Amino acid sequence: MKASIKDHFLVFIEKFNVPENLKIYIPKILNEEEVKILNFLIDKEEKISDIISKFPSTGTLLIKSLYQRGYLIRQLRRGENYYKSNTLDQILKRFVNHSQKFKDLTDKEKIHFQEFITGMYLKKMRASKKPVYRVVPIEETIQDKRQLIPYHKAIYYIQKSSALALIDCICRTTFMRCNKAREVCIALGEQAEFFVERGIGKMIDIQEGQRILDLAEESGLVHSINNKKNPNFLCNCCECCCVFVEALKKRGIITSIGKSGFIALLDLELCNQCGICLEKCIFGAISHEKEILQFDADRCFGCGLCAYNCPLSAIKLVLNENK
Repeated sequence: MKASIKDHFLVFIEKFNVPENLKIYIPKILNEEEVKILNFLIDKEEKISDIISKFPSTGTLLIKSLYQRGYLIRQLRRGENYYKSNTLDQILKRFVNHSQKFKDLTDKEKIHFQEFITGMYLKKMRASKKPVYRVVPIEETIQDKRQLIPYHKAIYYIQKSSALALIDCICRTTFMRCNKAREVCIALGEQAEFFVERGIGKMIDIQEGQRILDLAEESGLVHSINNKKNPNFLCNCCECCCVFVEALKKRGIITSIGKSGFIALLDLELCNQCGICLEKCIFGAISHEKEILQFDADRCFGCGLCAYNCPLSAIKLVLNENK
């Protein structure tokens, strides 16, 4: 007997281990044909011709649509494309960041997806032995430019990348707690090609990449890079939406985001105690005690936002000798 629509969704929920609070939303994300294909490809790779042979009512366009949305993974083998289902984490991540259907949900409905995204990243941070992301300082705020090496420069990652794609910040798209710019995250190399091919990112050049860095600094966003040998994301983070900053400040997860290697140094003779730096620091490294600004080196992540926004240039970043 042919399986009912309900049965196909139940199989998906079981195979992909969908959390209880998201089960009712699967039919809003996927239709019956899409669910059948994903169920079939969860543990195997198949060519389009073999998929269509299994599901005659399925067309090439549907398979390509699933791939474009990031729900299917494609691998080139022996000159032919093979497709496999992506993980639930990645399917829901692509849905939240790039689907109009997510934007159409009510605020109450979105909470369940926001909780899932938060949990996904928290799991990754807790399992990591080193910070998942790392702060990159604003270059012009470094006191001694001779201390700068490529590792410290945001523009370095843009200049060395084989491809650049401008994409929406998943944190601000997911949580929408502020009105700061969303289209300021940059995918690098093969990751850039991944997004552009799916129509969910646009290819940019080095000059545009520099403009995005400038926009981020003016918007009070912190440059960060995923902390691995060959980074594929250069993000620009805010205090209110970024799951990595939130994990550090509210949950004390030190493997969420790492320091840049610099700290802010205040010249009290130049400082007029205006407090702009206090407002701009997202890591809580600056306080106002007895009418004097105090800088906590242990809490400083060396992003440079305080120095960038100081109207009197009373703050500079210096190499942290005690890191």
